[in-house]
Amino acid sequence: MKKNPEVTDATRNKFIQAFCELYRTKPISKITIKEITDLAGYNRSTFYQYFKDVYELLEYMENEMITIGLEKILSFELEAPDFNQQFVVSLTQVLKEHENYSIILLRNGAGSAFYQKILEHVVPFLRERYQISEENTKAVYILEFCLTGMLTMMTHWLKEKDGLTVEELGSLVQGIWCDGLLAQLKE
Repeated sequence: MKKNPEVTDATRNKFIQAFCELYRTKPISKITIKEITDLAGYNRSTFYQYFKDVYELLEYMENEMITIGLEKILSFELEAPDFNQQFVVSLTQVLKEHENYSIILLRNGAGSAFYQKILEHVVPFLRERYQISEENTKAVYILEFCLTGMLTMMTHWLKEKDGLTVEELGSLVQGIWCDGLLAQLKE
């Protein structure tokens, strides 16, 4: 008997939503599979058809967000004159469109596994875009510094909902990226 992909996706998403609800208020080490299944309305054996444990569920979420983000930023031309703006706005839009997951995944800051996965995927992409050679060892430090700062700003924006539109946040981040921090502080 073949499984219906829509039903499979819906079931997986219910587990993810239940996990997110629990993860907002408690550390992952304190979340039990029973809590997730009770909240999602399924039994433990159904959970195990999708995930080995709560850590695998979290990793699944991280990988899905990375895939969605990469598809978005890879969809435009590397040589486009407005590449920087497109990159920042696209990344911000992905985080906003998947806000419930983004806040959960980004909540532990720059030291989290999710931040590191983002850096591992995006730094090589940016090296190619800006034609930075492998011999330029400083480039990784600079790109990681900029990306981590950008993600921190986006996380703050998602949490605070302080009135900036996606475009305004994108413009601010792009201004810092291209013109420098001090130029933005003078405005």
